[in-house]
Amino acid sequence: MKTRKTFITLAIALALVCGMVIGANAADTLKEISAYLNYGITIKYNGEEQNLADASGNRVYPITYNGTTYLPIRAVSNMLGIGVEWDGATQTVLLGKTEAAVNLFEAYTPYTPYQSTSLAGADRYYGPIFYQNADTLEKIGGETVSSWLNLWTISERGNIGNTLLSSFNIGGKYTTLTFKAYSDKDATLTIKGDNDSVLTEFNLTGGKVPQTFTVDLLNTTQLTFERSLAPEADDFSEWEISTYIFDAKLEA
Repeated sequence: MKTRKTFITLAIALALVCGMVIGANAADTLKEISAYLNYGITIKYNGEEQNLADASGNRVYPITYNGTTYLPIRAVSNMLGIGVEWDGATQTVLLGKTEAAVNLFEAYTPYTPYQSTSLAGADRYYGPIFYQNADTLEKIGGETVSSWLNLWTISERGNIGNTLLSSFNIGGKYTTLTFKAYSDKDATLTIKGDNDSVLTEFNLTGGKVPQTFTVDLLNTTQLTFERSLAPEADDFSEWEISTYIFDAKLEA
């Protein structure tokens, strides 16, 4: 394959790379260079050869400059499934999700019954405990947090209650939920969507450091956390069991 020498400016390079127009106010940041469109480079992703294309579907090629090869960023982001946008006002290429994640427990309150005040006198209570922007920080599995959900159980006449749940109305606006979970006893955490459909299920090992989980929400309106205990945990010898969920981030 032939290699054709081409003189380009950074403006042309960005148009090729981003498929976007650069404003005149960027003139002071441009520097004319001499580079090569390199037709001889093959790009493979997961072992498969790729044809790089711009936003209009036109074939584009790598650029070689001073011994370094530059790939068209829009073409590569499309190949990898990563979002890319151009902010002309700040002359910024935006990769990935550009909207800030929403903290579930700071933005929403569960509509199912829960206890969110003092635990005093609650020695016979079991159920969800929810804190939203708490004044007193909680230490969970070695991490300090200010908002959390605790699916909490204490022993009552030998029966501590096997299954607890807490539900939120998140309006069908989100595609992904990422959160951390910690349980001091073995438990199963089920994430449910609309009409109690099961989105996914996680097994928590008691006493293990907090784990991070990601759930595809499918734009569900109802979001439910359901905690079930292992059969052997439903025993009078187990006085108190806490299953914490925190750092819960929603992304559109």
